[in-house]
Amino acid sequence: MAGRRLAWMVVLAMPMGVGWAQESPTLYLAPGGLDAETAYDSVHIGMDVTSRTDTVKSAIKLWGGALEQGRMEECGAGPIDFARFGNGVTLHFQDETFVGWSASAESSASFANGLTIGAPVIGIEAVAGPVETFESTLGHEFGGENLFGIADGPGTKAKIEVLWSGMSCVFR
Repeated sequence: MAGRRLAWMVVLAMPMGVGWAQESPTLYLAPGGLDAETAYDSVHIGMDVTSRTDTVKSAIKLWGGALEQGRMEECGAGPIDFARFGNGVTLHFQDETFVGWSASAESSASFANGLTIGAPVIGIEAVAGPVETFESTLGHEFGGENLFGIADGPGTKAKIEVLWSGMSCVFR
């Protein structure tokens, strides 16, 4: 893992116009982090190992500037800092470390396989293994391996409305 993180930091140090800027990079949602892909390489930006600075800098390069940055003081796991982007993705940080992300109902972000908000819950199995569905005070929830969400109805044929991975600020 340390080698992959080092490779990511080297990419971040590249000046604009060199490397990734010429390769049309893409930043995808992933269970446990984000995946950055170019025509030549794929790098996982892992939770609990990547700094806030590096994660936000990468997201800004690939998604554009953050619409809002702030702090949620009253989360169950303690205060969480966040950066919300125009594609409907919010990145979560604690103690200056990337700890999670969430994608709103309006999100245009996707997984590397093309799965997006609005797809059937069963599609989550391709990226996060077997999916469990259940009712909660939030509604129709589902979860796979380090990937959770809310659907528009019960079962795996329902459509995904919201997704999150890692630490979030969800009140039940």
